[in-house]
Amino acid sequence: MKKFKFILSLILIIFLTIGFSIAQEENEEIITEEEIEGLELIQKGNFNELTPWETMLINIKETNYYEAQIYVDYFMWVRKNSEADGGFVGIKQSLGNFDLKDKKSLKLSFDILISLQELSSDGWVGGEYPAQVILIFVNENNEEYIYKKCFILKGSTINYPENNVTEIESGDFYHFETDLMEESETYNSIISHPYLKEIIIGGSGWDFVGAVDNVSLMVK
Repeated sequence: MKKFKFILSLILIIFLTIGFSIAQEENEEIITEEEIEGLELIQKGNFNELTPWETMLINIKETNYYEAQIYVDYFMWVRKNSEADGGFVGIKQSLGNFDLKDKKSLKLSFDILISLQELSSDGWVGGEYPAQVILIFVNENNEEYIYKKCFILKGSTINYPENNVTEIESGDFYHFETDLMEESETYNSIISHPYLKEIIIGGSGWDFVGAVDNVSLMVK
């Protein structure tokens, strides 16, 4: 009888040990997955619908032709009949002054395209680009730090290299990805302006056509 009880106890211990090990492994997997993925700040970055993105137009006149809408599963912006006058067509999304204090990573990634660029350079007034992504950060006094990533067709004259300009081929999506917290100058600016207010995507200049897809902003 004692031997039987001992065997039962041994079996129970084995089952409890195995169960604890499995539970511990599952818990570790969940933690690891959260650490890897982080928190996605962008809504509808795959553009299966436009909301909560908002259309943004600057200096678009009645004589201009423009489009700002989803095509299949990406967002495209178009400006024509500009008559040698600069303007902006794009979208923006509020990020609710997301608090970045104590965050270690802020990964920005997207696929971007230019299919038309009338200007042979990045223009005037501080730079005009047919495709650009802008992040706006603020501090406690609502003072802004603006991060820009700008794109222009290969062979263009770049007058404002400080705008973080990359030359790309026409008609093909270009994948961009960076961790803003790993760029020392950008990191210092973010730390002093730790609230992420807004993202803006679109094009500026004379006539242009651009598009964007798979926009992601991952924080952890």
